[in-house]
Amino acid sequence: MSEETRQLRIAVLVKHVPDVNAITVDPATHTPDLGTERVMNTYDAYAVGEAIGIKERFGATVTAITAGPPQSKDVLLRALATGADEAILIDLPHHNEIDSLAIARILADEIRKHDFDLVLAGQSTDDYETGQVGPQVAELLHWPHVSLVTHVEVEDRTVRVHRDAEASKEVVSVPLPAVLMVLSGRDGAQRFPTLRGMMAAKKKTIPVVAVDEPGRPARVAWSDPMAVEREAAGIVIQGVPADQAAADLVTWLRERKLT
Repeated sequence: MSEETRQLRIAVLVKHVPDVNAITVDPATHTPDLGTERVMNTYDAYAVGEAIGIKERFGATVTAITAGPPQSKDVLLRALATGADEAILIDLPHHNEIDSLAIARILADEIRKHDFDLVLAGQSTDDYETGQVGPQVAELLHWPHVSLVTHVEVEDRTVRVHRDAEASKEVVSVPLPAVLMVLSGRDGAQRFPTLRGMMAAKKKTIPVVAVDEPGRPARVAWSDPMAVEREAAGIVIQGVPADQAAADLVTWLRERKLT
């Protein structure tokens, strides 16, 4: 099949993260309990939805990829149930001890094994919010990348990318192959798996890829948590006439260079 006619191949990078709505913090140590229920990263869910949308509108095969412990299979099942065609689990039991660049290298190594045209990733993750892995993967692959993506249109070997640049909306054209960091879905809503999709996903085989984790030198270690000491802010003025209270308030604001 020629380059012009072959079907688009899309990889979506997804991550298993703690449910931010269920995390509790120990008041004594100020340490979050990360043993809570885990879910697909929010922005990655948007990326999966956009990949499925591209598949429906333009034709494509979609492969979900994650690097993590065996439990990460759950997010791959969700991607398959949402409409992805294939999934790959990179076995990385100690993924939280490895920095983003090492994770990006592992993902880029796997992407190179396949003939992907487009890689979608979430803009950032709910747990660390570094927003580094997507751009790092792109640089390692020597592919162009675009961040803050809201939706994508395919035109031959080019993607027309809509992005939300906060103060403006932009549309850029990028040649394939490329990496896109997705901020939100086309209509601002996530796609969710159907019951039929979940049943079909459980019948699919998810290959597990082993990596030489000890050979990756960069590791992250946590020091003892430190709570930020906060001073009580504000002023209470009582027992004086209104004009005196106003004058006292103005003085207090000026002393703190707040007015």
